[in-house]
Amino acid sequence: MKQYYISTANFRKLVQKLLKESTVVAPIRSQKNSNIEEINAGNIENIDIFGFRTVEPFKSYFFKLTEKVSKYFGNDEPAHSRSLTVIGARGCDLEAIEIMDKVLGEGDFLDPFYKSSREKTLIIGADCTECGKTCFCTMVKGQPYPEKLFDLNFSPVRDGYIAEVGSQKGENVIKKNPSLFIEATSISIDEKEKNRKKVINCLNENNKQFKLKYDLSITHKKNLENKVWRSLTKDCVECSACNFICPTCTCFLLLDQNKKEDEHERYKVWDACLKAGYQKVAGGANPRGRLFERLQNRYHCKFDYSFDRLNRYTCVGCGRCIDGCAGNIDMRKIFVELEKQAPLTAKLE
Repeated sequence: MKQYYISTANFRKLVQKLLKESTVVAPIRSQKNSNIEEINAGNIENIDIFGFRTVEPFKSYFFKLTEKVSKYFGNDEPAHSRSLTVIGARGCDLEAIEIMDKVLGEGDFLDPFYKSSREKTLIIGADCTECGKTCFCTMVKGQPYPEKLFDLNFSPVRDGYIAEVGSQKGENVIKKNPSLFIEATSISIDEKEKNRKKVINCLNENNKQFKLKYDLSITHKKNLENKVWRSLTKDCVECSACNFICPTCTCFLLLDQNKKEDEHERYKVWDACLKAGYQKVAGGANPRGRLFERLQNRYHCKFDYSFDRLNRYTCVGCGRCIDGCAGNIDMRKIFVELEKQAPLTAKLE
């Protein structure tokens, strides 16, 4: 990949130019956390792509919480969206977007609203310069820096950033703004690599108590019906925060509304597999009527069923579900307990 250097001052100039062409969203630091905000001339100075991932995922900009999809009896809603520039997407965020691309943007049944949003988006990724206490991307075969799916990636170095080009879109940004970029020096590139190793070491230290012996997909596949799930999930309160904060959950529900006597509208809204009514069928039967079965299914979806469909985990190790859990359930502890307590685990050796 081509690598350039852009100073902090020129980075802000670049954002100003991007604002003329699209809506721009980026992390804004608030106390200890970073949140995604829409950028304008008044808050460009507050963009902060240091640290680690934002509190919320970028998912809602492509896969909206609520979206009108059709009117009755008439034509479907057109899939329209403005050009969008995403700044500061981390490695885990981009892994999540890749999963959503496969689920919603490929195959026989595409989501035209998602596809339209993605096609009009410029993604500028960013390396993590710190690791959060709940981050565990390296446990699920990820890295604390983007490796793919970005148009440009910015790695913070002294007084600026190393910019890597990942697509033709990104190359076009460089070509349109040649005065803002210079060729990266070997010193700056070495600094980038040292910063990356430092964050990996931080992650390894934070997660050393959760060291695993077996592949997570095998562990879950061998323990689909183990009784250990009853105790592991006893603190779940069915709030569904883990569903809604997860950057890879893509379940949705279609709702019809009667606006007027002769005007009906259909909306697509996020759904949550932890809710009791999620799998209820006609006649009232529910194959996962108990809460522990639903939470157990969520884990199997991320680490077992995902391999059958996508040949990869659909958990990216961002740790947002741990931060958002009202019952203080730590996914990493469940991994460890499955290996420790499940009797079928012995067959994996």
